[in-house]
Amino acid sequence: MKINPAEFQDKRISDYLYWHAEKTPDKEAVGIGESVQSYADLLRRVEDCAKGLIALGIKKGDRVATLSPPHPDYLIIFLATTTIGGIWTGLNPRYTRAELEHVISDSEPSIIFARMQIGKRQYHEELRYIHDKVQSVKRVIALGNDFTRFPTYSYDDFLSTRNAISDDILAAAQSDVANKDAALLVYTSGTTGRPKGAVLHHYGAIRHSHVQMSLRSSGAIRLINAYPINHIAGVIASSVYCLVAGGTGYFLEKFDPEVVLKTIEEKRVTVWGGVPIMLQGVLDHPHFSSTDLSSINEISCSGGAVSKPLLARLSKEICPAITTMYALTEAAGAATAVPPTDNIDLLAESVGKPLDDCELRLVDESGKEARKGEQGEIHIRGPFIMKGYWRMPEATRQAIDKEGWLRTKDVAVERDDGNIVLVGRLSDMYKSGGYNVYPKEIEQALEAHPSINLACVVGVPDPVYHEVGYAFVTLAPGQSIDKQSLLDHCRRYLANYKIPKHVVIDASLPLLPNNKSDKRRLKKMAREAVKRLTEQPVSSNATQGKST
Repeated sequence: MKINPAEFQDKRISDYLYWHAEKTPDKEAVGIGESVQSYADLLRRVEDCAKGLIALGIKKGDRVATLSPPHPDYLIIFLATTTIGGIWTGLNPRYTRAELEHVISDSEPSIIFARMQIGKRQYHEELRYIHDKVQSVKRVIALGNDFTRFPTYSYDDFLSTRNAISDDILAAAQSDVANKDAALLVYTSGTTGRPKGAVLHHYGAIRHSHVQMSLRSSGAIRLINAYPINHIAGVIASSVYCLVAGGTGYFLEKFDPEVVLKTIEEKRVTVWGGVPIMLQGVLDHPHFSSTDLSSINEISCSGGAVSKPLLARLSKEICPAITTMYALTEAAGAATAVPPTDNIDLLAESVGKPLDDCELRLVDESGKEARKGEQGEIHIRGPFIMKGYWRMPEATRQAIDKEGWLRTKDVAVERDDGNIVLVGRLSDMYKSGGYNVYPKEIEQALEAHPSINLACVVGVPDPVYHEVGYAFVTLAPGQSIDKQSLLDHCRRYLANYKIPKHVVIDASLPLLPNNKSDKRRLKKMAREAVKRLTEQPVSSNATQGKST
């Protein structure tokens, strides 16, 4: 996992586009459906868009936002914005109106590029409202030229402005952009409060791409990108990585297991991955066993702990080279990693060792460095971490100390072999009978049962123990289990105070736009359920400690 910063310490993201467009102009760069663009095509479109942005007055440091599903359109706008020093931010189509308003009001973009209809949802009125309310927004440009119901500009009209901008003007704007300049704003998921905008620079995005390249074997990179454009998995770990590596990225506007399987087979995808719920969905699809997946030579698991049964299936039925890492938005990617392996225990139980350009320490509740085997909050330091939170100096000071250490709010343990084991989030921790309980450990125990597909645990008030666990679980296809059997299973792995007092088995769980469980919503649901339960009159048949 050797990373050589000298290879990229003076590079900007778009430098790689120019490099590959010169060396391999006809190679496929991006595609969606049957439409593909070569590196030469992509460069031409990026330069046209960049000139259009300059013509509309976009300067270094100005923000440009994009509302779109995963699509080459978004990538063109992202590259065009960053190549002239602008700061790009992605807007997830699944954002509520309030979330859209918050991100746009906070980032204050001058221009919003938007798909006016995505699926069944129309965005005309929402964008009209935001356009009128947020003074920074000077123009809304409709992707796909769907501008008839809103006073927007069409993308073709926008491109017509580029004719006033010469190649020399574009080159001058590009020459003023440095490696450590801000490139994009990525808003945190907001599970514990209003999302904050992490300011990420060119170096961080490029560095994570080199991390991925160092982990993987040589060979053509062809990957699927179905991640939302407001998430580092979609922008950095997929789009920028593919660009830096000179690979080909195939966009899917919506994650669909059947389309994923078809794309892997037809496009001969070599690198595939996703969060556990996405991986499980593909494995469980009826067409899985009949699809040719032999082109895949590496699988990347991200976004949370992956159960051993799922890892075993991935390794046995697709590819034995599986990698995982510990990554976070504020670090623009990975801090630790497990190189490709078929060691299921290592993949399931740890997130690997710190990368060689990342300083990592674990700090206990007293502020001292934790010893091996002791729990501590992960602190990381390196030139790749964010510049700070957008216009939030106090939050930035709380996150990054004077010595440059980033507090991650993730709790972990270092094993004797140097591998890092995640315990959970500080914000997720609850106290039960005086003990600190981290839901992640309980979720892993629940998901170890072959009948369970996905688990999410939150803490709820309890009159005796202060707080106890409330577990939401979904069943694997064709499986069934009663609550008592599931609790008995937990007792094989967990101390008594960690066993959830309440269990709900449901068909699905509410998800965030990044396909992670919406813990904030689940916690609210759990607390309301407990409140209803405590308000009910106690019957003579009530059993203390019975799960609900």
